[in-house]
Amino acid sequence: MNTTIFRIKINAAIAVVLFFSVSIKAATLFEDFNSPSALLSSEGTNSSLTDITYSTGVWKCLVNSMTDVDHYNGVGGIKLRGLTGKNILEMRFDKQGAGVVSFLYGSFSSNSGGIIVLQKSTDQGANWTNVGDPVTVPTWNGTFYLYSQQVNIQGGVRFRIFTTVTSNANTRVNVDDFMITDYNADQVVMPVSSLPTGVYQTPQTVTLSSATAGATIYYTTDGTAPTTASSVYSTPLNITTTTKIRTYAVAAGNVDSRENTIIVNIPIAVNSISEYYTLMPTSGSNLQYYKYTGEATVSFVYWASNTNTAKKIVLQDNTGGVIIDDNYKFLSGNYAIGDKVTAFIAQVVNTNDAPMLYPYADFTVVSNNNAIDAKVITLADVPTNTYQLVQFNDLYFDAANETEKFGVYSFRVIHDASTPSTSSIVYNTPNLIAQTPNYISTNTVLPAKTNLIALVMRNNPLNSGINNNNPYYYIFPRMLSDIDVPFKSTASVNPLKLYNLSVTGSTVNFETFAPETVKVFSANGQVVKSIISVVGKNSLELSKGVYIIRIGDKTAKVLL
Repeated sequence: MNTTIFRIKINAAIAVVLFFSVSIKAATLFEDFNSPSALLSSEGTNSSLTDITYSTGVWKCLVNSMTDVDHYNGVGGIKLRGLTGKNILEMRFDKQGAGVVSFLYGSFSSNSGGIIVLQKSTDQGANWTNVGDPVTVPTWNGTFYLYSQQVNIQGGVRFRIFTTVTSNANTRVNVDDFMITDYNADQVVMPVSSLPTGVYQTPQTVTLSSATAGATIYYTTDGTAPTTASSVYSTPLNITTTTKIRTYAVAAGNVDSRENTIIVNIPIAVNSISEYYTLMPTSGSNLQYYKYTGEATVSFVYWASNTNTAKKIVLQDNTGGVIIDDNYKFLSGNYAIGDKVTAFIAQVVNTNDAPMLYPYADFTVVSNNNAIDAKVITLADVPTNTYQLVQFNDLYFDAANETEKFGVYSFRVIHDASTPSTSSIVYNTPNLIAQTPNYISTNTVLPAKTNLIALVMRNNPLNSGINNNNPYYYIFPRMLSDIDVPFKSTASVNPLKLYNLSVTGSTVNFETFAPETVKVFSANGQVVKSIISVVGKNSLELSKGVYIIRIGDKTAKVLL
């Protein structure tokens, strides 16, 4: 409901009384942290808590400039850090009486382990005492948690949020939408769901309820904020696709409840890695999870030995490559180059105009020690082979002088016949690899000319250090055995590899990622079988003999 608020704002020792009307569901004080008088972004050694003026008054905080890994509503929020002197969000003004104090909280990025406490002061901040019990902040799972505490304090009072962890810089917490109701005002208990926010692989039924007798629950499923004009909850909700349910409750004589959000995520099947390039959002990430049903091979795994750094895995199937960034540290498995994996559930994030996957749980490992047949490309082909393991023939290192060596995180200008000079494609060794590649530890000298197996990676052009105007790619060999490999002709690529074609007894197995015309010819050229393949795995039963199999425009010879 709309309610008129009387606020007193102290500025340069002049009291100014402001009269205005805002929609805050009858709350006496509501701060969304969207309109600060100044932005604070630094959380480093020299940064400190600073007084910032908001619409409700002056608040002391550390960081209020949000990034893409902060969690907040609207356009602003607050970040607290688990270090002494950087771990407080504090009101610098009193409110006259308080009934219920509530706010939203969640982990910053993939941080976890922060512990927050609500504190009160009735002597203008001279002394502080705890209110309620400490709360441990879990790793972010897609939606904020609500802290709500009945306080019923008469007279002037102010509050602050305090993190008890003060010696771990990576226990950062985001806070938003701070609310205080009037003294002795009862607030409707926020609706709760029978189903917590999470990923579910089948349709679900969701029941909503409020502990306040006689409360009416309003909800939306289209992402908009609920109001009294929204749908009234009466029967359980049947959820068949990914849905964000936003709810709040009202009851006569009570302050309206805080909003609760539940995200029921039902993954959509993805058959090929190339599909992720069409599914990624224009920017950032979205709520939807996808389940990969094909089989992909791990081409590389890298992460820093520091356990606070997310694991990164590069995957490749016969349609393309993608990188998985375990930003929220859901992966506990130890994956290795050559593992063939399937059934991984992940969100698709747009990172530098290429898909990056945030996994939800560990993958299913089908088999180990599988080889990737690195296709031969030129530097001109790099932009269409992002995150793939490829081979370059006759690649030149411009800095080679018979003594210059490979180095960690060092750019090397390269060229080949297709691209005599390039500033947007370079050789570079990432600085997040746990073990130094053995061609660096063995002081391998840069070759003037070589055949090279390498991963194609993509970076932000603003971070390239080479060319700040164009998209930027880099390549790197994973190990010494990727350098100075035998020349491989493009004509030598086995067409069997394209569709994962294999033979088991009298059965021919293959995969297609779209319906394809498949024809089987006898040795004398007669058509013995013709089908349209299904998306995914296919098989053909044939008698003993020699056959020519044509899938789409590719042909292979098979001996049974």
